[in-house]
Amino acid sequence: MHKIQLHKNVKAFLVIALISVLLLSPMILNHTAIMGVDSYFQNNRIYEAAMQIKHGNFSFMNLYSFQQSGRIVNEVYSPLLGYVFGALLLVTGTWFKFEVLVNGILFFAAGTTAYFAARKLRVPLKISIATAVIFMTSISIYGYIFGGTWRAFALALVPLLVIPMVNFYNRDWSMRAMLSLSVIVAAILQAQLLTMMLALPFLVVPFIVGWLKTSHKVQALVRCIMAAVVALVLSLNVILPYLELVKQNTLLPPVSMNLQNGTMDLIIPNSDRLDCTLISFILYLAVAGMIMFWHKIQPIEKIITIIAIIYILLGSSLVPWQTINEQFPALRNFLQMPTRLSIIGVPLLMIGTAAIYTNIYRANRSEVLKQVVSFVTIVMSIMAVMSLLVTFNKRVLDYRNSDVSIAKGLETTDNVLVVRDDNGKKLNAITDLQPALHSHDLSKLITVIDRVTPDYLPVKVADYSQVNYYQAYRKEIAEQRTDYQHVVKPNGVLELRWQAEKSGTQNVPAVAYYRTKVKLNNHEIKPSQRKISDVGSLKVDQKQGDNVLSLQYVPAKSTMFGVLLATLSWVVALIAVAILAIRQRSDY
Repeated sequence: MHKIQLHKNVKAFLVIALISVLLLSPMILNHTAIMGVDSYFQNNRIYEAAMQIKHGNFSFMNLYSFQQSGRIVNEVYSPLLGYVFGALLLVTGTWFKFEVLVNGILFFAAGTTAYFAARKLRVPLKISIATAVIFMTSISIYGYIFGGTWRAFALALVPLLVIPMVNFYNRDWSMRAMLSLSVIVAAILQAQLLTMMLALPFLVVPFIVGWLKTSHKVQALVRCIMAAVVALVLSLNVILPYLELVKQNTLLPPVSMNLQNGTMDLIIPNSDRLDCTLISFILYLAVAGMIMFWHKIQPIEKIITIIAIIYILLGSSLVPWQTINEQFPALRNFLQMPTRLSIIGVPLLMIGTAAIYTNIYRANRSEVLKQVVSFVTIVMSIMAVMSLLVTFNKRVLDYRNSDVSIAKGLETTDNVLVVRDDNGKKLNAITDLQPALHSHDLSKLITVIDRVTPDYLPVKVADYSQVNYYQAYRKEIAEQRTDYQHVVKPNGVLELRWQAEKSGTQNVPAVAYYRTKVKLNNHEIKPSQRKISDVGSLKVDQKQGDNVLSLQYVPAKSTMFGVLLATLSWVVALIAVAILAIRQRSDY
C-alpha cells in the first residue's frame, strides 16, 4: 500500500481541528451550553443580526434586541462579524449548536494563526503546532468560551501581525506583503477596534528598522501609505457609523473601572491557574534565552519577544496604575483593565520564545537540544489542553447544577438582571436556561432574561459619578418593556404601542439618537423638542387611549456609502487573498 503523504500545513490543520473538538467535548458530551458575564450582551447583538438577515430588514438601529428600545449597538461594535455570526445562528438553529460551532471556530482560528506566525519565523512543524495549541488554550482565547468576552476573536487574529512585522524587517514592500498587512490590520479591527489600537504599536519598530535599512525609502513609504488607505477603506463600516454617532450624540461609554484592580501578574506563577503558570514559565524561558544566547538570536525574534515582554509587564502591578488611574480618568472607560495589554502580548511571547530556542539549537547544531526543545514544547501543550479540559468540565457541571443561581452562573449580580417567567415557569437556577439554549425559538433566550448593559446610550451627560445608569436603565427600560407592544415594520421602523388611561407626560422604554426619526401618533418630534431622562429614555405627551411611538434611524448618505464600500471591498480583498494563497506554494 502507498503511504499517504500530507502537506505539512494540512497535518497542522488536522491536529488543530482535532484539539479544537477535544476541547469542546465537555460541552458536546454533556449537551450543555455555558455562558458568562458578557454573553447576554453579545447574544443580543448576534440575535439582532440574525433577525435582520432573516427578515431582510436592515437598520443601524437594533430592532429585535436590547429590550427593543431603539438602541444602536451593532453598528458601533464589530458590525460585519456580527452579521457573519448572525448567519451562523440561523444555520445552526439553536444557541447550543451555535456556541459549539463558534467556539470551535475560535479555537481553530487561534491555532492556525499562531501556527502560521511561528512558521513565518521558520519554527519547525512540531514546535509550531505545539505553540499553536498552547495559545489556543490560553487566557487570551478562552475568555469568550467562559465569559462571552468578544476580544477573544480579535486576539485570535493578533498572531498574524508577526507576518507584517517580519516583512517590514526584511524590507519586503511588495504589493503582496502590503495587501496582507492591510487585510490583517482591518480584520483585527473588524473583530474589535480597541484590540487593534492596542496592538498596532507592534508594527512600529520593525517598520522603522526595515525602512532605515532599505535603499528604496520613498517606494516603501508610498506603499505603506497605500496599505494604510486600503485598511482604512476596509474599516469604514466600523469607523463612519461610530464617528456619526459621537459627533451628534453624547454616548455613554462602557462602565468605568479602577485600573489598579484590573491588572494580571502573568509574571508570577499561579498555583490555581496552570495556564497562567505556563505563561510565566514561557516568559522566564524567553528572558533566560535572550540573556544567555543574545548573539545567536535573530534581531526580528528579539524585537518580537521584547515587545511581548513589555506588554505583559505593562499589564501587571509593576506599573503604578493607581497613580495613572487618578491622573488619567478617561482610561478607566477606554482601557478599563490593564490586563488587556498583557493578553495581547501573550501570542507574541509564545511565538517569539519558540523562535528563540529554535535559533539556539540551530546555531549550536545540536540534535539533542532540538529534541529537548520539541519535548518541552509538546509537554507544555499537553498540560495546557488538560488544564483547560478540567476547567471546561467544571464549568459545564456548574451549568448542570440546580443549586447554582442564574446570577452566579452568569458571573454577575441580581441587580443587573431582570428574570421573567418562561411560559409560566419561574426561572431560578442556571439549569432553567438550558431549554432556551436548546430551543429552536431563538428569541426565548433573549426575552426570558434582560441583562442590563447601558453602553452607547444617548444621554444628556455621560458621567457615572452622577447617575447610576445600570439601575436607571433597569427601572426605566428593562422592567417596563413588557407593558408595551413592540412591532417591527419594514424599512427599519420600530413601533411601541400602548394604551393610556389618561393624557399627560409618559416616560417610555425607548431612546432616540440625533438622526433617529421619532413620531408619536403620526406627529414627528424633532430633536430640539425631545425630552429625555438621565439614562436617555424618551418622555412623551401621550393621549388617552391608543398610542403609537415609531422610531427609525436614518444614517447620513456618506456613512451608508462608506459602509457599502467597505463591505464590497472585503469581498474583493478576500478574493485577492485567496488567489495569492493559491499561487503561493511555500512551506515556510
